[in-house]
Amino acid sequence: MTTNSPSEKRLEELREQAWKDGVVAGKGVDVAGGPIPRKPGYYGQPVVKPPVWTWEVPLYFFFGGMAGMAAVIASGAIIFHHLDLARAAMWVACIAGAILSPVLLIMDLGRPRLFLNMLRVFKHRSAMSMGAWILSAFGACAVPGLIALELHAHQIFPGPLDQLLRVAAGIFIFGSAIFGTLLATYTGDSSVVFASHPVAGSFRNRWIRICRCPTGIARTPNRCA
Repeated sequence: MTTNSPSEKRLEELREQAWKDGVVAGKGVDVAGGPIPRKPGYYGQPVVKPPVWTWEVPLYFFFGGMAGMAAVIASGAIIFHHLDLARAAMWVACIAGAILSPVLLIMDLGRPRLFLNMLRVFKHRSAMSMGAWILSAFGACAVPGLIALELHAHQIFPGPLDQLLRVAAGIFIFGSAIFGTLLATYTGDSSVVFASHPVAGSFRNRWIRICRCPTGIARTPNRCA
């Protein structure tokens, strides 16, 4: 099809008419339901609001999924007695989930007090409330688990206390694996929703589709396609 064909000319006419009038009278063509309407909606407000989140949110999804899956790997390493792998995975889980993720979330919110305010109530139907609680519970398990694991690995306290540290490390690591699965699934679901949004995912921030891949591992292997 050439640029001078009747079909191309007709398409340009439809585009010009849609730009000027907001609707097209041609059969089977209606731009009123497009994802990004050119004209505002009621009371001069846009039909599709622009995204309000910044670059911190995709990175939060990325590191949240990484931390959650690292905790799951650490729990598997503990079961099969791979101490070095468990230590490396827990370091990744703590750095990504207990340090970087809260910092990125607080940066997006603007003030640390807003993050603490989300912990005042528990709303199981609110993604933000559940995310804040899951992230806090994950950090509360991952950090003590890493500390106990490192103390046990270096034999700082020999004897019965070392055995107690071993048991405590296993409990905290398994707890972090449970909350890590929820963390990776939560960030994976949120990133898929963001990437599927007509404005957030396609119009302005296509690179969020790359950031969602590590989080999508917790959901299904085909979500990164």
